[in-house]
Amino acid sequence: MRLLNTTFLGCLLLGSLTWAQVPSQKEMVDKMVDHLMCTCGCPHLIGQCGDECGVAPQLIHEISDLVSQGKTEEEVYSAFEAKYGLVVLAVPKAEGFNMLLWILPFLGMLVGTVVVFVVFSRLKASNSDHEDQKKSAGIDKEYRQLIDKEIGK
Repeated sequence: MRLLNTTFLGCLLLGSLTWAQVPSQKEMVDKMVDHLMCTCGCPHLIGQCGDECGVAPQLIHEISDLVSQGKTEEEVYSAFEAKYGLVVLAVPKAEGFNMLLWILPFLGMLVGTVVVFVVFSRLKASNSDHEDQKKSAGIDKEYRQLIDKEIGK
């Protein structure tokens, strides 16, 4: 009997966890409008496009219709990509040529850091060489006396 109660309680708990993770249609739409660009020509996401935009409400309605038809998030993104092109995606896909968009910023930062380190290390080395040259370029006593005579010491 105790095993049956424990099993029933476990199934009930597992079922409630699964039920709690299912987002509502509005939550799904709200999430998707923050990942798609508005097609009115402005540089904003659909969810951030202003009230003067007549395109954003239509796009939100289109997303809502697709979600109500049972489409998943990926299927909605694919439908928008097929209809409007890659420009509608706020974040480019990490595949093919778009992979450079993900790699180049980090590669640029790495190369820049190395260049700065090399330049500073060479400047530091050349400064120490300059100090050594100053020490070895002493003025002869004869010229020192002439300089002192001219200055009036």
